[in-house]
Amino acid sequence: MTRVPGEGVENARPPVFLGCFTAVAFLVLVFGLGAFLIVFLESGADTGKVRLEDAEAYAPGTVDFVGEENLYLVRLPGGDFLALSDLDATNRARPERRCRVAPLPVTDSRLPDILERYAGRMSAAATGTTLVFREECDGATYDLTGLRLDAEGRNLDRYPVSIDTAGHVVVDTSKRECTERRETGQYIGVKCQ
Repeated sequence: MTRVPGEGVENARPPVFLGCFTAVAFLVLVFGLGAFLIVFLESGADTGKVRLEDAEAYAPGTVDFVGEENLYLVRLPGGDFLALSDLDATNRARPERRCRVAPLPVTDSRLPDILERYAGRMSAAATGTTLVFREECDGATYDLTGLRLDAEGRNLDRYPVSIDTAGHVVVDTSKRECTERRETGQYIGVKCQ
């Protein structure tokens, strides 16, 4: 306690230790929050961007399932990338029963018939490939690019794909792109539901 000159009143001031402790606690809080935000932002959690492996890790003509995001990363024979949802429009609209699309195994006895029947309906990028996606509940069939083969209607939804400066594949799951196959064209843009 100190006495204020001329007033005869004692003034209590907090100990120096309390002030230093408060300052250090504040700095730890600020730096901890800053570190958390950096990790959070770098993780892509705020943007919906999913950073995958180096682009060269994916061979042309291959399909990889990214289970955490429920999508297929397709590297077309020409080298371009597509990211396709594993949930077609019919099943997206039915939350009580969700059958997901999956590549039909090359050992499946139905594959030769499907390839022969729909060869003329495949997209140019999928022509000559033997990979088709199939949803087993309703029998919807799609080619390597997500184009609907068995009927007119919604194609598999896509997500934008880019390559970052380090050469990694980045899929933006916050921006779903929806198209439909009609008699007038294979990829007619439609509103996502």
